[in-house]
Amino acid sequence: MTGELSTSRVVFHVEPRRRFRSLYWAFSERHSTGARGPISYISPLLAIVLGIVHAALAPVIVIAGVKPNLVLVGVVLVTSLIGFHPGITWAFVAGLTANLLVGDPLGSVPLSMLIVAAMVAGGGRLFGAAAWVYPVAAVFAGSVVADVTGLIVSGLVLETELTAPPWDLVLRAATLNAGIAALLIVPARLLARRYVVDEATAW
Repeated sequence: MTGELSTSRVVFHVEPRRRFRSLYWAFSERHSTGARGPISYISPLLAIVLGIVHAALAPVIVIAGVKPNLVLVGVVLVTSLIGFHPGITWAFVAGLTANLLVGDPLGSVPLSMLIVAAMVAGGGRLFGAAAWVYPVAAVFAGSVVADVTGLIVSGLVLETELTAPPWDLVLRAATLNAGIAALLIVPARLLARRYVVDEATAW
């Protein structure tokens, strides 16, 4: 009788643990292969590619006397369509990659992109990131902020006298970047809806 009683106690204590573990692993496997899986693994790689493309093409492409900021466009679209955490990931990774390949002061590009990502995420709470016009307007405003921040950082690093930003060039660059964002907003939303199911219902 003692052996039977002890065996039943062992079964009583072990079986719930086995069931709990099986439920835990089933839950983990289901969520690890969820809709956010591709974003979490592919997103930093795409950010690196964006930084390389920006460093290769942006200095060559000149429209109306200004150069596009492809990193800025990508960071704003990712932040406004996917969320703050992917946005700051793109801001740091893409910004640092581009910064290492161009002649700007080290750290200036990721710093300005992080500021823009935070601004876009905060503005999304006020104006609604689901609006079609918001990402384009955010690119325009973010471009101005990024250019002014870059000029300030360059002046501090190079120890030159800070002067008023060339607002004509800054506004033209912001208009160019906003135009690029307007062209990319539809495919960007389709990609976000395909790979990020949680945000698709909010649209």
